Amino acid sequence: MTDLAIEDQFAVRATLARYCHRCDDGDLTGVVALFTSDGVFVHGDRTARGEVELLELFQSTQGRPSQRGKHVTVNPVLESDGRDLVRVAADFVFLRFAGDRLVPAITGRYRDEIVRVDGAWRIARREVHTMEKPG
Repeated sequence: MTDLAIEDQFAVRATLARYCHRCDDGDLTGVVALFTSDGVFVHGDRTARGEVELLELFQSTQGRPSQRGKHVTVNPVLESDGRDLVRVAADFVFLRFAGDRLVPAITGRYRDEIVRVDGAWRIARREVHTMEKPG
């Protein structure tokens, strides 16, 4: 993998941040707009492909205010092919409300393929790998 221009690094990281903000704000159409038109989201045994399936998935998991919380993404490692593909591994934690406080609910790692489409960086594939207790 080759180095990625600094402006592209910032743009890729901004796409990852927008994903979190839009999920947390309930802007699910905006979340789907961050994906390519044939984008894929994989979490456990659930896979969504394309805009319609992605929107259905996010509506089922983030559609009600009680389902939302705070997504935090940290430690992103970007690897570029030198052209229009960046692979990203980033740790995440999802905080959910327990009463009036946010508490950790899920943690793990995102594995993303981000591609440049008409000058903008979009998510082509996101895999969610949740952390399991060892042993």
